[in-house]
Amino acid sequence: MRFLQPCAHGRGDGEEPEWPPSPLRVFQALVAAAAARWNERTRLEYAVPALEWLAKQPAPTVIASQGVPSGVKYRLYVPDNVADKVAKAWSGGNTSASIADSRTEKDVRPTHLIGKSDELPAVNYLYPIGDTDSEFATHKETLVTAARSVTHLGWGVDMVAGDARVLSEEEAANLTGEHWRPAAGASTTQLRAPRAGTLNALAQKHEAFLNRLSADGFKPVPPLTVFDTVGYRRDTEPAAREWVAFRITSVDPDAPNPSFDAPAKCRDVAAWVRHATGEVCRNWPFSDFASFVHGHTESGLQTKGERADERFMYLPLPSIERRGDRREHVGAIRRVLVAAPPGFGERIEWIRRRLPGQELVWDNRAQGLLNALPDSDWVLRRYTENAQTWSTVTPVIWPGHDDHDPEKAARLLRKAFVDAGFARAVVDAITELDWRPVGFRAGAELASRYALPDRLNGRRYHVRVRFAHPVRGPLAVGAGRYRGLGVFAAE
Repeated sequence: MRFLQPCAHGRGDGEEPEWPPSPLRVFQALVAAAAARWNERTRLEYAVPALEWLAKQPAPTVIASQGVPSGVKYRLYVPDNVADKVAKAWSGGNTSASIADSRTEKDVRPTHLIGKSDELPAVNYLYPIGDTDSEFATHKETLVTAARSVTHLGWGVDMVAGDARVLSEEEAANLTGEHWRPAAGASTTQLRAPRAGTLNALAQKHEAFLNRLSADGFKPVPPLTVFDTVGYRRDTEPAAREWVAFRITSVDPDAPNPSFDAPAKCRDVAAWVRHATGEVCRNWPFSDFASFVHGHTESGLQTKGERADERFMYLPLPSIERRGDRREHVGAIRRVLVAAPPGFGERIEWIRRRLPGQELVWDNRAQGLLNALPDSDWVLRRYTENAQTWSTVTPVIWPGHDDHDPEKAARLLRKAFVDAGFARAVVDAITELDWRPVGFRAGAELASRYALPDRLNGRRYHVRVRFAHPVRGPLAVGAGRYRGLGVFAAE
């Protein structure tokens, strides 16, 4: 699908800009195009077998031009459908009546598309086809014709020129754009995709739309519910970490829930959670208990080598408090998050079932209880959502000495992102990177005031980073990333 203008307006869940357009969106465009091409406006028949076959295919790889969501909305005023009332007012002598008095505000936030200088932006959907797939051969001509009949993808202003053809592996590899592939586990972008039954559900929705007005009055059209939601990730994006979060509550049900000063207690809260995790994981069915839970070998030596990153992160989360016009403020610690590298979801599930109710103990006294925290918690989502700009709530410990050389400091900081699992291409594409002793957020203390974990003594700074594309949290960077320091929240 080649866009005839450098912007798109399709929206996904939460009314956020959707890019790339989901496989379900292009499937709906094919259905509409087929109805128009074969003049079946009320009931689709000719292309049904081909579309049903397409809906059953695995989610496609998507190769799309770069899309950058607009950071600023603009507002349209759409006239309401009240021309009959205005005309009636005019006929009654009220010449001051105007359609302009009845308008609905509509905020628009387009996605700007960046293609090659000599071609229009495009999005390609690649479905693998076997050489011996005889069923595809019977549908090929219908699907190609339907695709070439697509004129819009998204809103009515999003005009496209559609096409479809069979590509060789080599031709597919030469397509330009960002490669988005279905990804298991925690993913960066959730896109809707058709499945068996989607076409029938679309037909039922269309029929409900045609019959929404009757002698019984207006009948709302039900939303489409028959589709899959597939996680997609760019080739250059790091896989999101698996995680589970908890709220720290009081041991005494009659006492208020505890809170902990971030500069003084961040290190300690991380240690308490690690201890509690160690207690519930002693008999777990996985290997490498000591290194994965505590970050050291059975003999107590620090884990090193290629698998040194295969361990839990214990991240106390300072509250992000909204304070009216004074914007957001970093507060005390009331929540914690435990994260594991991608691919270790079963270990997160293990502690998700066992840590709730565990005490955080220090000096033989319970400091609090861990209780499950829903993923919808507003503060938690500031640490786990998808965002381009992030800044620290606890300072990053440099992974080496910068010798007070800004260029060397920049190299160390980029190295810290690579060490934390970011692809080199993602780090090289960072558009803004800044650091300083003072926090970028209100309430974040001077970096030097945060207590350091044992055996960590590097320089530390607060950091703000803006990636070329949104990145999903949690983000923790630097030498203290396993123990609560170098934690970022989305801006």
